[in-house]
Amino acid sequence: MLTSVHQKTFGDFYDSVRTNDILGPKTTYLLHPATAMAAGCVPCMEYYLKQKTVEGVTDEEIGTVQAIVMAVSAGKVNAQLRQAERSVKADRSTQGA
Repeated sequence: MLTSVHQKTFGDFYDSVRTNDILGPKTTYLLHPATAMAAGCVPCMEYYLKQKTVEGVTDEEIGTVQAIVMAVSAGKVNAQLRQAERSVKADRSTQGA
């Protein structure tokens, strides 16, 4: 369990990320459910979905974020499989040598 010092430090960090001066508020908000989806954090997804009306975000925008996360995840799986195939092929070639 985090100490009160760690909890405050994390809270300050989170608040500074959430209210940054670089990305617009809507973009910053949309990154939160996107990363929650990518990390598979259901409690986070629930929290951010409850906030979408406050942030002025539509279901269509959330759906687009979901599609992007799905596309990146699919690309990751494809790349991982190609890497595994290369590894197996390399093992076979060294075993046969």
